[in-house]
Amino acid sequence: MRHLYSSRVAVLRLSGDLTDGTAHLAWTKLSTPVDALGVPGEMLCRLDLTFQRPGKDIPMPLVTGRAPDRIGLLFCDTGVDLRAGDRISTLAGPITGTFEIRPIPDPALDYASAHHLEVQVIEVAQNMAGYPSALPAPAA
Repeated sequence: MRHLYSSRVAVLRLSGDLTDGTAHLAWTKLSTPVDALGVPGEMLCRLDLTFQRPGKDIPMPLVTGRAPDRIGLLFCDTGVDLRAGDRISTLAGPITGTFEIRPIPDPALDYASAHHLEVQVIEVAQNMAGYPSALPAPAA
């Protein structure tokens, strides 16, 4: 199925540090290889922003006063270390942006085993793509 993967993405995970009683949170790229690509923190996948699985995916919320978030599916190989709460930042391919994984990735099964992983992704507001929460970055 890798021949269908048209996007190269970086997998970001929230990491924290406690310095002098102050928590410092940041989205950092994983330091280990994620899939067969072999590059630390990067993988090949397919992002499809026009498809939703009926009865499985969270419906798109109604928003007013701004453009709606793009919601779609990410398809990738099995054995990839993706978790709920991770973020995907596109590096190359037809789709650009930063997307958050909220549900647990689902294996798509064939007759004998897991064929690939599917997970719903939701676009992160671009002005918040670097922040771990809705709070602004602390002043230095």
